[in-house]
Amino acid sequence: MSESQGLLAHQQNQSADYGSVIPDEKVAQEDGQGDTEMRSTLPLIHKIGFGIGHVYNDLAAGVWFSYTLLFMHSVISLPGPAAGALVMWGQVMDAVATPIVGHLSDKYGSKRQWHIFGSALVFISFPAIFAVCPMCNPSQQIWEIVYFTIVILVFQTAWAIVQISHLAMIPEMSRTQKDRSDLTALRYSGAVMSNLIVYGITWAVLQGRSTDTTTIGPGDAFRFRDLALIITLIGVSMSVLFHFSLAVASYDHRRQQSIPGGQRRSAERVATENDRLLGSDNPSEDVSVTVIGGRFRRDFLKNPLLYQNALLYVFARLFMTTALIYIPLWIDERSAAMAAEGLSTDKSVDHIAIVPLVSFVASFVASLLLKSLNRFISHQVAYLFGSVVGIGGCVLVGLVSPSAALSILLAVAVLFGIGSSITMISSLCITADMVGDNTDLGGFIYSAVTFADKLITGVAVLAIEAMKCKLTRECPEYYKRVLSYACGGAACLGIVTLISLQITRLCCRRYRRVSVTTL
Repeated sequence: MSESQGLLAHQQNQSADYGSVIPDEKVAQEDGQGDTEMRSTLPLIHKIGFGIGHVYNDLAAGVWFSYTLLFMHSVISLPGPAAGALVMWGQVMDAVATPIVGHLSDKYGSKRQWHIFGSALVFISFPAIFAVCPMCNPSQQIWEIVYFTIVILVFQTAWAIVQISHLAMIPEMSRTQKDRSDLTALRYSGAVMSNLIVYGITWAVLQGRSTDTTTIGPGDAFRFRDLALIITLIGVSMSVLFHFSLAVASYDHRRQQSIPGGQRRSAERVATENDRLLGSDNPSEDVSVTVIGGRFRRDFLKNPLLYQNALLYVFARLFMTTALIYIPLWIDERSAAMAAEGLSTDKSVDHIAIVPLVSFVASFVASLLLKSLNRFISHQVAYLFGSVVGIGGCVLVGLVSPSAALSILLAVAVLFGIGSSITMISSLCITADMVGDNTDLGGFIYSAVTFADKLITGVAVLAIEAMKCKLTRECPEYYKRVLSYACGGAACLGIVTLISLQITRLCCRRYRRVSVTTL
């Protein structure tokens, strides 16, 4: 969901560092095809039409991550463990649904049909998340939990359907490298605009609140309902325009002409890739590898680099997601503390929209700067720098008092935004280094990495909510500590993983050199 920002920057960095994904044996043909690959076969209007096809998902994701827990805690008064379990349930369903949807969409129907089906389910389920259960008895909260469990199940499955089908349309619509780059860039631009729209609409719907109420409460239920309905109206409109643009762009004709991928690699490419993963300086001197497909995957599961890359991404994602979820809750908690001390809180609720917006803008700017800086520093150095910046934000949160000025909150937002953006992008680039030109293994590797991310993030949210005090007065700075310790801990673990990854690569490189010398 928020991952799109890192994915585009990863693609830009990978394209700049490694060039087009073309096997070595085709280098001679590459020179003659270079001009063709840099030509566009799609008019700009068709590319823009494709770019808005994921806007509904991006809008829904922005609200889901930033405001779902706030809604469950403060508006419908769900206990912390129950709210955390529901968020974890959503993350697990997303993780499980993604590979299943990918497999089914390849076997049955067209990607366009799957996109329509998924969008319809999002239309039904997303507004229901921010609605009061119409048939639930307030005195029996169990039925409310059952209601949200079903709605979140449908929503997360639908979200995965739209995401996978829209991504899979890129190779179907494109004919050249420029087409693929342009479609991905415009898809990301839609994600940027979607997040800006979410925070802007949130700020607008929170206006007009009484100055007597300093925090979000049950009286704001209609505001979250309005937020979901406005998001749905915009999202459905974009989806309709997207499918209209597909008809104009002759999508069905282009899909029929698209070339299926997933061909077998030669044994020589497998051997070369093994050498590059393990850091061999002389790949041509390596022993040949004759395994392909499933057997190579089983062998690859024994490679510690896979798990270290997965953990590197998991900790970067955990830092970003935890900050995204708990910054609004920390601001609401801070407003309650200010009210308890008799301080002015006239604009505190507005900060629930302003601070995440500043964090997102900072992360976007950092991703643009990182593209240029990667020419001078490695992805590993960039990850280390991003982790240090994120830790700085966590330390600043721990030092902030309830009466701190808005400028301090914005500084926290900037540090979190920069830290999360750089670590996310760098971890994706490091993973891309491992995948290299072997795109037939890319789905396997990324599926393993993202599955672990979604599962661990869900478990972390459940644990955080389960440890929360039943009464707010017993731990008035709970979410402040969550941002300080949980996010800071994730950043520190990321640094430890990075160090272990570098040690493993050095050891493997030394081992391979000894093996080649012996042979």
